[in-house]
Amino acid sequence: MSVEDTRNKWGRARLGGRTSHLMAASLAIAVLVSAALGWLFMVLRNGDRPLLAFGIMAVFTLPIAAVLAWVVLVDRSTIPGALKKPEDSVESVWYDKAASGAFTDILLVGGLGCAALTFLGTEGTAGLVLGGVVAFAMLDFGVRYLWQKKTAA
Repeated sequence: MSVEDTRNKWGRARLGGRTSHLMAASLAIAVLVSAALGWLFMVLRNGDRPLLAFGIMAVFTLPIAAVLAWVVLVDRSTIPGALKKPEDSVESVWYDKAASGAFTDILLVGGLGCAALTFLGTEGTAGLVLGGVVAFAMLDFGVRYLWQKKTAA
């Protein structure tokens, strides 16, 4: 049986097996991870309704854990339209250029901002300062990525 014969919308597991086995394994792993996160949240929260805390955390993390388990377990060659080497795609090149440029900008702005805040004697909470740095980094990366995409077209 060729690779083309084994392709379907959801793919097959890396270790062999049908799509149904892949989905069952992904769901089983997701249930375990979600239960562990729910238990951890319940213990750390230490509130008056521990089962409610457990349930909310488990329910909200279950779909994300299932998708992440599927991504780890699926064999990309069994998914139609999947690239054989996604790291060689043009989007990957755009991503690399945007990330390296944004990192340089973060170092420059972070250093200049640190020096300016030190000399001016201004103080701020660590959460606010780090939040600003992260927001700047995300905005910078997004703008650089879109610029790479626009100039390549």
